[in-house]
Amino acid sequence: MSIFTIVATSFIVALSGAMSPGPLLAVTVGRSLTDGAKAGPLLITGHSILELLLVIFLVAGFKTYLTQPVFTKVYSIVGGCLLMGMAFGMVWKPSPDLSKLKVRNNTGSSIFAGVLVSLSNPYWAIWWITIGITYLSIASPRGVAGISAFFFGHISADFLWYSIVSFFVSRGKQRIKPGIYAFISIFCGIFLAVFGIFLIAKAII
Repeated sequence: MSIFTIVATSFIVALSGAMSPGPLLAVTVGRSLTDGAKAGPLLITGHSILELLLVIFLVAGFKTYLTQPVFTKVYSIVGGCLLMGMAFGMVWKPSPDLSKLKVRNNTGSSIFAGVLVSLSNPYWAIWWITIGITYLSIASPRGVAGISAFFFGHISADFLWYSIVSFFVSRGKQRIKPGIYAFISIFCGIFLAVFGIFLIAKAII
């Protein structure tokens, strides 16, 4: 497989995953309302840092440990608790007038949030130890160039989609009244909470 094909196919597969609703999308919408269009790219920066570390671990041969049932259960419980904690913050914070709210400079906080929300979602890890490891095996014969091409195509899709989402959400906030903002924030928070409860229940039952 050529380098271009690796980049293109990796991009398409990652884009299809990025466009599916999930915890990262909920956090992106919530933060874009208060932090502006930069929220999406910053969240994905943190997300990408975590993915780079995971790629290194997978290439180094840690897949066996990551697929152990006990790891999956502990991961789901801890991740579910983290998502519920983030949900609590989104539901109980005050509803500001977004038209008068200045964009916050939360660069470090947003990058860390990108790491945290990705790490708390076990389906992110499951994707990587199934689909991700398959793509890595296809790219590996090309050496470092092939693996780099795969990773570049993958994160490019994430940056593109979440930048678009963040841009349009932030542009539309001028027309969003405090009550509507509260509804969006609470909806995203409830989504995270329900997803967190699902993860915990799935691990225990």
